[in-house]
Amino acid sequence: MNLEFNEDQKLLFETVDTAVGRGYPAGGRAAATSSELGWNDQVWSTLGELGLAGLPISADHDGAGAGPVEVYATLEAMGKHAAAEPLLDGVFLPSWIIAELGTDDQVKELLPLLASGGTTIAVAHAEPGRPWGVAPSVSAAGSALSGVKSPVRNAHQAEKFLVTAVDENGRTGVYLVEATAEGITRADGRAADWGHTSQVEFAGTPAVLLGTSDSDAPVALRRAFSRARVAVTGEAIGLMETGLAMTVEYLKTRKQFGVPLAAFQALVHRAADLYAKVELARSLALWATATVEAYDNGASTVDLDAAADDAFVFVCDAATATAEEIVQLHGGIGMTYESEVAHHAARLIAITESYGGVSAARRRALASDALLTPPSALLNNADAVTA
Repeated sequence: MNLEFNEDQKLLFETVDTAVGRGYPAGGRAAATSSELGWNDQVWSTLGELGLAGLPISADHDGAGAGPVEVYATLEAMGKHAAAEPLLDGVFLPSWIIAELGTDDQVKELLPLLASGGTTIAVAHAEPGRPWGVAPSVSAAGSALSGVKSPVRNAHQAEKFLVTAVDENGRTGVYLVEATAEGITRADGRAADWGHTSQVEFAGTPAVLLGTSDSDAPVALRRAFSRARVAVTGEAIGLMETGLAMTVEYLKTRKQFGVPLAAFQALVHRAADLYAKVELARSLALWATATVEAYDNGASTVDLDAAADDAFVFVCDAATATAEEIVQLHGGIGMTYESEVAHHAARLIAITESYGGVSAARRRALASDALLTPPSALLNNADAVTA
């Protein structure tokens, strides 16, 4: 299996890296998340001009029709700069849900809006004190929703919500809600990475079912969240790589007892061990991305959900270790809001809690039959053996 970018994917990575890097100098994430918008408006506009909002959206709906590798490359480049723009949560994730669940009219209306980069849609699925994988407690009575969703990332800037709810017949569905609709109460706050998040309460709020009553929303949601878990590993790799690079540079320049910290062998060994963790995580993240691509191409032996959970757990373990080490190797300054490495560490920890969190993914992985299946170096080995 080739886990390297091709020339076009390398060019995409370099383009995003350069474009985002201009808007994120040292301290860029602190400035972006401290703003009313919650991200860098100039960078967001640039991403839209480059057509990146429409990256995974079909060309029939004004998108680029790109695959999971291009999504991964884009998010890794953004992760290098700890960029706060909601490309994954506000555009890619809702586009996957809409593309699979929406009616023809809904798809034609919503996907071009997302592809333009002019709007974001917040996915409201998490509920306070409730496990991620269970049926939601928000109720849908006819065309009205009642209940609470929290946390909802970037709800303060979203024009619409995709809300998971259960109807009178006990069926889980996804409902489209306008952010300005009546009956919405929003309490805004901050996440662990200082990004904007909200608690959103619905009280008889008008809503429209995405798709039809016959749509299998739980399956579509599971696939969309699996894609998101794989995609966010790209951002994690970018964050870890830059966090490690900043730490190595700090060890070279910071002096103690008149010599650079890099002269202390124990610290050098810790940095070397961290480098190995990051590279191993990169390999598994790329493997999972290739697995998603194979799934999209119709590979019959691919278990999308299992691959996503395996990669997410492994990368999140590396992310936690990286966050701890880059802060500790910086010493006290690494704990401060003014330190750039602190923002990389905070975002890494926030990633481990996304889409249900690493603990839930680990439980699913341990309960899966895939745990008893011998791993394969090639995605189509099983097909080749039986052919």
